[in-house]
Amino acid sequence: MPIVHHRQPSVLSYLHWMLARIFVKPVLALGPVNKPVFALLAALERGAEKQRPPRSVVIERVALGGRPAELVMAKAPTSGATDTAVLYLHGGGFLSCGPGTHRTITASLAKGLGVPVFALDYRQLPEVGVGTSVHDAFEAYRELLGQRGYRHVVVAGDSAGGYLTGKVAELASVNDVPAPTALAMLSPWLDLDIGDRDDRTSRHDAYLPIRQLAVVRPMLDRGPIPFAGAVSITDVSPEAFPPTIVITAEQEMLEPDALEFAENLEAAGNRVVLHSYPWQIHAFTVMLRHREGAESVRLVVDFLNEAIREAHAGDSGDRPQSEAS
Repeated sequence: MPIVHHRQPSVLSYLHWMLARIFVKPVLALGPVNKPVFALLAALERGAEKQRPPRSVVIERVALGGRPAELVMAKAPTSGATDTAVLYLHGGGFLSCGPGTHRTITASLAKGLGVPVFALDYRQLPEVGVGTSVHDAFEAYRELLGQRGYRHVVVAGDSAGGYLTGKVAELASVNDVPAPTALAMLSPWLDLDIGDRDDRTSRHDAYLPIRQLAVVRPMLDRGPIPFAGAVSITDVSPEAFPPTIVITAEQEMLEPDALEFAENLEAAGNRVVLHSYPWQIHAFTVMLRHREGAESVRLVVDFLNEAIREAHAGDSGDRPQSEAS
């Protein structure tokens, strides 16, 4: 089975879970989704961008796929491949966060893999729908393979960014673009219709309220770029997916879809592994640096490093760089 269950949670895990359940979940469940909230979220992201980046990396503001992005690179000399890059797609429910809020995870990937990490500032709600977010992510991926000349591109993301990660693989498959070298999906939101599904619940989730996803769902189709392809990543053909690692919090609202996704890939013969951690909050790999957070980052780095090595071992000769169509 591709599912690895981790036991014996740390004391900090219990503490984080309880604090999120007591203080965060009620606010998210009862808080309105309106213009003042969007303005507050935007202000928090601007504040995050002004924070000093982790000491282990240097950050450069660049443009990628027609959108702003942060290029994150390790300061220390590395032996990472010069033809390989990571595209990181941040979470935040398609309505909050950005590269600035996710510098801890992008810095960890840059340092652990020894390759440049591009954190994309894709367009989000309420200005645009998810179709536009998907478009921005895929265009960034195509530019890395095309104009920027990377032969191997890993795509990673958490929560909503995990959904975009799956969509990049899907669109690459249907548009005859080379597949990602590997995927890393951290507490991924895989089904846009989860808020309307009677067989899904957030009862055991530390802080995600399923009712708010139902509130957001009508805004997902607002354009200007229409949504294309599967609404649920679990409906995408397994042939679209390269080696994939998934990290989830046990019994979080989004885990059932992630489990189904991993089992579908394994049944099709794909290389996939899902690590499930008990007493964790959603996207703990990104937000926390307790024992489980650090361990899950190491698991992701080790998996991606192996996938990158295998991809280079499979390179034959000096074949021409694939250009985006």
